[in-house]
Amino acid sequence: MELDKTSWAILACLQENARSSFADIGREVNLSAPAVAERMSKLEEAGIIQGYRIEVDYEKTGYALKALIAVTASSGKLIPFLNYVGKLDEVLECHRVTGNHCVYLKVVVENSGHLQELLARMTEYGETTTSIILSSPITHRIFTKHETKAKGKGQLVRARLG
Repeated sequence: MELDKTSWAILACLQENARSSFADIGREVNLSAPAVAERMSKLEEAGIIQGYRIEVDYEKTGYALKALIAVTASSGKLIPFLNYVGKLDEVLECHRVTGNHCVYLKVVVENSGHLQELLARMTEYGETTTSIILSSPITHRIFTKHETKAKGKGQLVRARLG
C-alpha cells in the first residue's frame, strides 16, 4: 500500500495519541470522521497499523530497574533461548541482531537482585552482557516518512508532512 501525505498524517496523529477520535484526527488532516475511519481500516488491513498500545510508567508499578541485555547464545541454544525469553514477563523487547551478540533484550525488573536472578536463569543458554538504563532521553518518537534524495537530481526532497 502506497502511503500518501494524508495517511502519514493520520499515522502521526495516532502515534501521538492512539485514543484520538476519528473526528479529532479528521480536524488535523482535513477529512471527515467517516473518511478517517475508512483510511484507518485500510491501514489496519494492510498491516501498517498493527495495534494500539499504552505507555506504562514501570517505576510507579514497582519495577524501578530497566536494563539492556546482550546475549551470545551457545551453539544450538538460540532457538530454545528465544522460546524461553518469549515466556518471561520481564522481557519487554527482544531483537535478533548482527554483530558480536545475536540477541538484545530490554527488560524491566524490581531491583538489582531481581536482575541478578533473571541473568542467572539465562546462563544455561549462553553469555550475557548487561547495561543498566540510567535514563531514556528519547522513548517515543513519532515515525514519519524520511527525507529522500530525488533520483538523479541530488537535491533533498522534503517528504515530511506539512
